[in-house]
Amino acid sequence: MCFHGPVGTSTFNDYSISHAKNILIDATPVYEMKNSYMDSDQIEIIKDGIGEGELVGGNLSIVVSMIGTEYDIDTKNKIIFLEDVGEEPYRIDRMLTQMKQAGKFKNCSGVALGVFKNCEKAKDDPEFENSLTLSQVFTDILGDLNVPVIYGLSFGHIENKFTLPFGVNAKLDSYSKSLTILEKAVE
Repeated sequence: MCFHGPVGTSTFNDYSISHAKNILIDATPVYEMKNSYMDSDQIEIIKDGIGEGELVGGNLSIVVSMIGTEYDIDTKNKIIFLEDVGEEPYRIDRMLTQMKQAGKFKNCSGVALGVFKNCEKAKDDPEFENSLTLSQVFTDILGDLNVPVIYGLSFGHIENKFTLPFGVNAKLDSYSKSLTILEKAVE
């Protein structure tokens, strides 16, 4: 079992520690993860719905770089979780377009987007007015999917983060703005 969550250089606050412990130590068969009350207004619903499937994904740049290799992920009937850091909207657009063209979203069960830290165009950039926002990029590329797509869940290179176990069954619910782990990641 592999996990996407805090690393040695992460901020280990009560929120992140609690989520890590609830996945790694005090595991329960069903564990609902919602953003903290401070971060709940950051969630944007790109596409409504409820989807279930195994969790696959990770850092968008890494996921895209593995397309066509032996490490490419199977996304059929899976919930894809993605996050990134330090990438401008046009790069996020390019990477999501590559995933879409490779058929990665065609038969998935949902797309959970974390916090894409430092990925908005800088306001002092001369091209700022001409750039799409991240929200516009996500809506443009993922808004026509027939599965739930949620942007702004608490994972990625941020202070308050979930720990996500790869390969476990989960439910993505846009109505409750949550990602629920449906089985224990550890025994």
